[in-house]
Amino acid sequence: MTRQRLNLLNVHEATELLGISRATFDRWRKHKNLPYTKIGKEILVDKSALEKWIQIQGHAGEPQDSAASERIVTIGYQSGAALLWSSLIMKKLGWFEEELRKVSPSRSYQVRWVNAPSGIELVEELIAGRVQIASVGDFPMAAAHALSGILPGFKPLLLAFDGKAGDGNGISLVVPSGRGASHETIAPETVVPTVGQSSASYRLQEWMKESKLSFQPLPKRGMGDCMNSLLEGTAGAAMLWEPYLSWAQSLGACAPLAGGGIGADYLTGLMADSRWANAHEDVVIAYLKAHLRTHRYIRSHPAEAAAHVQDGSGFPASLVHRVLGGIRWDASVYSRDLLTLKQLGADHSGWPSIGAGTGASVPFCHYYLHEAAQALRLPLLPDVPLPGRWGDDWTY
Repeated sequence: MTRQRLNLLNVHEATELLGISRATFDRWRKHKNLPYTKIGKEILVDKSALEKWIQIQGHAGEPQDSAASERIVTIGYQSGAALLWSSLIMKKLGWFEEELRKVSPSRSYQVRWVNAPSGIELVEELIAGRVQIASVGDFPMAAAHALSGILPGFKPLLLAFDGKAGDGNGISLVVPSGRGASHETIAPETVVPTVGQSSASYRLQEWMKESKLSFQPLPKRGMGDCMNSLLEGTAGAAMLWEPYLSWAQSLGACAPLAGGGIGADYLTGLMADSRWANAHEDVVIAYLKAHLRTHRYIRSHPAEAAAHVQDGSGFPASLVHRVLGGIRWDASVYSRDLLTLKQLGADHSGWPSIGAGTGASVPFCHYYLHEAAQALRLPLLPDVPLPGRWGDDWTY
């Protein structure tokens, strides 16, 4: 009776009023400042405070006016990076636009898609606010986090992982066929093209440190330029990621070096500025719903997915199909994934004044991924990284 007189709701009553699960209620308390009072072990919610909170949330992220420019969402993707093909497939299927209509039926959104040759260019677009969600590789993720240390207005957030390749697969140092797949065959003056400030250039630096050899890295804007240099005979080696790695091999143009993949996992994922994400929660969740649906589509309909990639990228369908099957499409976060990103940010010479030696983990928030998974009625994961490293089972 006292609780009713004070207009207090228990957890069951509050979740019934909000139409949410207990897990979502707890996440909202943690991440969205949902008002509550804890008396002993019991959690109570003041109904008046809850109604005010609902009104505030309803206005959060609303545009200042109804101009169409306020409703543009720009997605950055890379058709030339196989571990990021889920964005290209999603674009072809129109699933992000479909999910946006579900979460905001009364609002009209214009989705723009920007195809970039490298992840670092998408990081630059994130910083400038010209791209809201970007699909990038592991090194650009670490670079974005490092840059946030000197750019106070930029707070990058990892939303979910995308394609993953383990134990040095998916990216490798190669030499022209016939030269022998051994680092002893590479002369110190060899010119090695690589995409500047990328997952490939980072691994080239690591390979040189491990092999105690020093080459002449030649920065290129895109991975296609790197492969062409190898085909034209103007490069003595190249660090290629998929699908260029498999493509060059299928043409008989190169052979991977033993240990050329450094042995580390190769990860990709989705990033956004955290302040934009907090103000546009419905957009982020809509994208992650489409992201999870696309992962499931690739796993269950590989031939159709390959056809979409071929149509959107121009790569041969047989190549795309083969490469897609070798990628783990899993948005879930494992402790080893975050350790890989932490090591990327802690040990490189690309920007000693920014990131080297920090070893700070790339910020990740489980909230958006959990909300997307719950909306799709997928199994919910804990609010902490899954232990160890992914095995044979699929999660998201």
